[in-house]
Amino acid sequence: MSERFELSFKNKEVRMWFYLMVPTFIIGSIFIFYGEQKYQYIPLVVLVIVWTVFYLWRYFYRKKMRNKVKNSS
Repeated sequence: MSERFELSFKNKEVRMWFYLMVPTFIIGSIFIFYGEQKYQYIPLVVLVIVWTVFYLWRYFYRKKMRNKVKNSS
């Protein structure tokens, strides 16, 4: 089985998720509830972009960690 996932702020992936997703969700929710009807798609587009950025960062971060572990052994 692979290594366990630590759900705490010691884990850099959890910190980055909170730094990106929580503010995006809050700002997007405010914009959806108080924004004009014709611009309701904008928060969803921004959320998808932020998700994409996070998961791209996560992919490259994990790849870097795998290479670091591979090179150190």
